[in-house]
Amino acid sequence: VFMLNLNKYRSEAGFPDGELYLNYMSVLDTLLQEVGGRILWRTTVLGQIVGAQVIDEAIGIWYPSHQSFLNLMSAPTSVENMRLRTLAVEHADLHRCHPY
Repeated sequence: VFMLNLNKYRSEAGFPDGELYLNYMSVLDTLLQEVGGRILWRTTVLGQIVGAQVIDEAIGIWYPSHQSFLNLMSAPTSVENMRLRTLAVEHADLHRCHPY
């Protein structure tokens, strides 16, 4: 399963090198390890050519199965991840995409 995350961060997150953002990414990495997933890539979005969706970062995340993705909410680090996500992320769109 490949998920494309399009994130807009709160100013308090200090994207891309603020403490809150870095803490969130660190906990996200741990959470993904717990469910067998991993970040394939992440990139800063420098602007958009068409459309009105303003985002700061696009992240490509791979999961070995749909169940692995569902396990995010019950993994040991889930509560801390959601706490930091709430503090850091203003808006997120997640898209399940073809893995190739």
